[in-house]
Amino acid sequence: MTPEGPAAIADLRNVEQIDVVSVAPGEGDWDRWTALPGEVIGTWTGERVREVLDLVAALPEGEQMRCFVPRYGIRVRSESAVIAEVAFCFRCRNALVIPSEQAPGLPTWFTFDPESSPAQELLRLFRACEV
Repeated sequence: MTPEGPAAIADLRNVEQIDVVSVAPGEGDWDRWTALPGEVIGTWTGERVREVLDLVAALPEGEQMRCFVPRYGIRVRSESAVIAEVAFCFRCRNALVIPSEQAPGLPTWFTFDPESSPAQELLRLFRACEV
């Protein structure tokens, strides 16, 4: 059985680093994104990579809303390629996954509870990159 939802992201092999992306506001047509639009505001390596992937895996499912205006995202990288990208909207409780050729079977969406401890810790880590 393969993992689904956020657990599938955490199950990625060969992750060397995670780029934190400040998703560009007003970049509509998210259903056509092939990469997260925006600026890289931080990069996590080492133990932080596993910590972040574990937080993503621990995100409990949430009630889906509709706005989808993501503020932050992650770009999960191996040594030589982008494995996947995930945009998080903490208002509408949705995460959009942009898989790559290295991980084509990932889900394209999952919901999460933004008030949960894992989501709040993930949000704290994102905000810390803006300082």
